Amino acid sequence: MAAGLFSSSSSSNPNSGDPSNNNDDLNSILSHYSPLIQQFSLSSVLGYCSAISAKRIGKTLAFIGGLAFVSLQALVHQGYISVDWKRIEQSVKDVVDTDQDGEFTEKDVQRYWERVKLFLTQNIPDASGFGVGFMLGLKS
Repeated sequence: MAAGLFSSSSSSNPNSGDPSNNNDDLNSILSHYSPLIQQFSLSSVLGYCSAISAKRIGKTLAFIGGLAFVSLQALVHQGYISVDWKRIEQSVKDVVDTDQDGEFTEKDVQRYWERVKLFLTQNIPDASGFGVGFMLGLKS
């Protein structure tokens, strides 16, 4: 009787945990969904990598901007230069205000985000997979 428990039988029970049966099921699923998995995986990986790069570039630009501000303020404090911050603020607003309403608002941010998405997903076969990967990369 104990030999019957461990011997292989000719009929395979799908719930028996027989590895050969599981591999057949997995292979059939993979072969059926292979194009979708390939596109989603490639696009997702590209999105994830793009987000990691964007985060690093953003941090670097923030560091450079902060360093420039501190340097200017040190020169102002020492009396070497005078800075018209109101004029600089207006110049920056003029550049970043996409709808020309005089203020940098959520609409402007949305317009910039649309430009970035269009740029990053041009000719990508699966832009939704890219977007998922990009969001995951920003969260990491």
